[in-house]
Formats: sequence, structure tokens, C-alpha cells
Amino acid sequence: SAGFQEAVTSTFKLCKPFNMTQFDHLVGWVRNSMLMMAMVDYPYPAEFFGDLPAWPVTAACNIMLDEMDESGDEMKALAAAAGLFYNGTSGTKKCFDIYEDFIECADITGCGTGPAAVAWDWQCCTEFQLATPSNNVTDMFPPLQWDPKIVGKYCSEKYGVTPDPVRASLNYWSADFRAASNIIFSNGHLDPWHAGGVLTDVNPTVKAIMIKDGAHHLDLRGSHPEDPKSVIVARKQEVALIKQWLAEGRAKKNQFDF
Repeated sequence: SAGFQEAVTSTFKLCKPFNMTQFDHLVGWVRNSMLMMAMVDYPYPAEFFGDLPAWPVTAACNIMLDEMDESGDEMKALAAAAGLFYNGTSGTKKCFDIYEDFIECADITGCGTGPAAVAWDWQCCTEFQLATPSNNVTDMFPPLQWDPKIVGKYCSEKYGVTPDPVRASLNYWSADFRAASNIIFSNGHLDPWHAGGVLTDVNPTVKAIMIKDGAHHLDLRGSHPEDPKSVIVARKQEVALIKQWLAEGRAKKNQFDF
């Protein structure tokens, strides 16, 4: 109804009047905000994907709880939480353009914006196939199915390529790393991407390091006073392994130097 569409426009502070043809994109816009905040759930303020506070997932949850206490309006609570990601802590945006903030692409969770988004979109059309559906049973998101035919059509029309479902497996040995050596697979429990990672040791020199309080590649960011103990321990493990492998490599090299 017209009243509902006006309420959505007002509640989500949209720059342009909302109509029901935009519903799926609005859902994607909200979904993207939640996924991205989970990915960059760092223990200190960061600007990796926006001007976000420390522990943005907790901050977003608190925003929703405060709004529910104040108004009891679930849609307002959801809009306020999503706004944290797109507006950041500075809050300089007066309204949101959901088509500028969130661009649909070969990754159904979204690719972001700008040149980096184009690069990721291209990778999803060529190197990776990211099948990440939701069902609203084992997750909190509305049902969203991944359709390889739709993705293939999109990639063909945009880039003139067709996704290759086995390319990544051929290039990167699929899940069989038994013959590999000297690799560290580090994953953070808070990072949604960890579900697709190597989570257990493969052999004595292909090691998996799990970081209890880590979000997306937290161990590869610079050290910070607010770093949790788990990432400090992980970095020490990584440094120790790299030093060990370098020393072993030098020793082998010296054996053949005459």
C-alpha cells in the first residue's frame, strides 16, 4: 500500500521514494550491512569498510535494542542498525541511496562499491563461485537461493565470461593439501568467511590457526592496544612457524652450497 511504502521511505531514511519493486534490493542492502559488520567486527574503531565503532556487531545490536525499548518498532530498529554501517559513527549522510550503497553482483551477498568491487565481481565470475544461500531456518536472513544459471547469465552479459566451477579447485588443489608444505591457514571465529576455510591441520607443516575473537584477517592488521589475547597468541604462532621454516630452508640450502 501507499502508506507502507511511505513508512519504509521514512523509516529507512531513503533519498528516493520507495516502491515494492525495490523490496528485494532493500533486503539485500540490509543483509549486506549485517554481513559486512560481522566480517569487520574488530575490537577497535576501524575504517576498512566504513567509519565503524569498536565491535560494530555489538554496537548494532545495542542500537536495535535501544530502539525497541524506545518505540517497539522492529522496522525502525532494523533501519537504525543498517544505518550504522552505511553512515558510520560520523553520521554525515542525511539519507540513503540503496542503489549507490549496495550494488548487486555475482556474489549474492554484495561486492561493495568502487574499483575493488569491480575486481571482486570479476573474480566471482571467473575464479570463484560463491554459493552462500540463506534459508531463515539456520540463519536470521530471508530465504535467498543461489542460482548458477542466473549468475552465469549476469557474468556473460557484463564481462563476456562464464563462471568455471572447477577453475579454483584446479588452481589451488581443491581441499587436498596433503602434499603441500609451509602454509598457514588462519581464520577468525567471528569472520563469516571462516566457514569456507581450512580449519584443522592438514600435515605437520600445513597448519590451521583459529582465532577465537578474530574477525576478517585481524591477525594481518597492525597490532593495537585493544587486540584480544587470541590474536596476539596467533601472531606469535605465525611468526614462530615462519622463522622455523626459514631456518630449515637456509639449512637445506647450505647443504648444497660448495
